[in-house]
Amino acid sequence: IMAGFFDNVSSGEMSAGEVNELQKALAAGYGTDSSQFTGGRALIPENLESEVVNVVAQLKEDCKVMNSVKKTPVRSTVHEVNLRTGHGDYRHLSVAEGGASIDTDQSLERKTFAMKYLQTRRSVTKQMEAAETFEGALASEKLAGVETIIKGAEYQCFHGDSAIVPTEFDGFLASIKKANAADQNIINLKGSTLGKYGEKIFDEIAAMVRGKGGFLDKALFPTVLAKDIKDIFLDKQRYLMNNPIPNLSFKTIPDYGTAIGANIALSGEEAGDDMFFEVKGEVVAEGDATRRPAAPASVTASASGSGSSFTANDAGDYMYTVHAVNQYGISAGTSIAAAVTVAAGNKVALTITPGSGVAATGFIICRSKKDDTKVMEMDKVANSGNATTVYEDTNDELPGTASMIFLPKKRFQPVYTFGQLLPACTFPLAPTNTAETPFLVMLYGSLEVRAPKHCGLVKNISYNGGLY
Repeated sequence: IMAGFFDNVSSGEMSAGEVNELQKALAAGYGTDSSQFTGGRALIPENLESEVVNVVAQLKEDCKVMNSVKKTPVRSTVHEVNLRTGHGDYRHLSVAEGGASIDTDQSLERKTFAMKYLQTRRSVTKQMEAAETFEGALASEKLAGVETIIKGAEYQCFHGDSAIVPTEFDGFLASIKKANAADQNIINLKGSTLGKYGEKIFDEIAAMVRGKGGFLDKALFPTVLAKDIKDIFLDKQRYLMNNPIPNLSFKTIPDYGTAIGANIALSGEEAGDDMFFEVKGEVVAEGDATRRPAAPASVTASASGSGSSFTANDAGDYMYTVHAVNQYGISAGTSIAAAVTVAAGNKVALTITPGSGVAATGFIICRSKKDDTKVMEMDKVANSGNATTVYEDTNDELPGTASMIFLPKKRFQPVYTFGQLLPACTFPLAPTNTAETPFLVMLYGSLEVRAPKHCGLVKNISYNGGLY
């Protein structure tokens, strides 16, 4: 129909009736009563693909995962995939002349990923739509909604954890930490700076992943670590001023060539610092004050036992504060009554009693450095659902530190992808006693880290402004 309209427009033969029909079709949208139409109604455009493309293009330096990750369409709320984890026995294939061959079967693993649902409600008043002081108010609000959704998805790609907030999908950090011990590639810097540890960190993590059949291509990290990483290569860059590295003009940090041949990108459109990859810092109450959980009623701590990562140098007094969390926000913190004294090898058991009111789905554990009172985020634990939740601190996670994630860019079989049940789109809502045009901006999907053994994590990195 639309093609016919435009054919008539180009030929100059469009009638007044056709003009009215065209205007009706173009004007169909939010708040339009379908009963006004005869012979059906025009389709309301909902898909915001062009807006998503524009937003992602503008945010490509901030949202590097959503900018580069492959989007895989899915058709169910639980996406099932078959992963090839082995091609067959390749060591015992030789036979005698005319001999019989043995069967070599591939190994397949079935994994499931639950789709998650990101939504934000937006609205524009009729006065704003009619006013000439602000052009395109509805389009502007849709664009802002898309930007909010993309930023929310990017944040969850790093920090999402379905065990703590069930409505979130698991991000890279949670996926790597939840993998089987044999599939984990984690290096613990134990509060050291990147500069002190040195560039060998890239060779070590690349070798760990290579040993499991992976090949790293890029690293992602919080912005605060960018200078520390650049300083590692400062002398090398200084000597290359008159002989610049190819394609270095758009990068602040050159790729690092590892001993195994993997070139790890540390800057650019797909790698480097990401605005939504956050450090473990100070935690404050935030979110919807009427829907977020109440602060824990009490938190107690006791140190005992042996076998932890607390060493003799770590022995001392520690303060703890716990915040409750759910999908709507974070509560105020509840601290222990007095610092707990920890000896070498001790484990610290925190007993958390939830507050009354809105239930928490998890708790954020904050801790101080030895013999200090300032606390920062250290770890998270799911609400046990019992009268109390117990968290055990073995000093494996350090408060006030940062992490780096190492990933492959592209592989024949995707290591990670974004399963997309529904692309970013709008959903019109009915006004209720208000002169406004309300709507939802939605994105349904989930990050699918299919092969965490081909990813790497460096944790407990000291950063400027942290505790170590």
